[in-house]
Amino acid sequence: MDPLGLLLEIVALTVYPGGLFLGALAWITWRGAGLPRGGPLDLRGLAAVSAAVVATAMAPLPGTPAASLPPPGGATPTLIAAILLVVLAGSLVAPGPWSRRRVVLVGFAGISVVLLGLVAASFSSTDISGAPGAGSAAARILAVAGLLLALPVVVKPQTASGSVAARALVVAASLEVVLAILIPPAQAWPVAPLWVVGLVATVALYAVLLRLGRAVTQREHASVVVIAWMCSVAASVTAVIAARP
Repeated sequence: MDPLGLLLEIVALTVYPGGLFLGALAWITWRGAGLPRGGPLDLRGLAAVSAAVVATAMAPLPGTPAASLPPPGGATPTLIAAILLVVLAGSLVAPGPWSRRRVVLVGFAGISVVLLGLVAASFSSTDISGAPGAGSAAARILAVAGLLLALPVVVKPQTASGSVAARALVVAASLEVVLAILIPPAQAWPVAPLWVVGLVATVALYAVLLRLGRAVTQREHASVVVIAWMCSVAASVTAVIAARP
């Protein structure tokens, strides 16, 4: 990689869309959701934070440095890689034991994301977010809805286990990577900053909803689990239908 490309990768990891930007989203998540303090940042928490930062650096947000890397139009980080890093980070901060409901949600949500690649004929994050057609848009919306509903049940960030900084960063990273699926690629000024502001506002709203729904998600209430599962299943079916020639 040339020096400019290396510099842009460093910016992506340390400033935007990872680094400082992720830290700001994590602070909003912590304050909005009222996450309880836990223990100090240990090795598991540090590993989770590292995976979360790398995952968000791959998110195709407007103005991301990856858009300036070759090939023309930007580098092509895969959504699968970003999601796997987020899952790894979540598994490191999530308290045990893992119930059957949590495992099911992770499995079906992961399948729905993988099947989004069928619609775009690519696992590139930008290709998936920019795939044309009403079916593709519906599959993306349903997949994101399933992921957002499953996140607090699976990760349980409001359990006072481990570092609160690690839990807040993992939730913020998950939101950043997932919500980026809904942002059309190649956004230019002055529209691009509006999408970023919308992302921040959505994270703030989600954090407040986490606070309000704490009791429901902590108990892994059947209604939340079923709705999240149904969204993931519907996203998978819609993606398969949309991918048919």
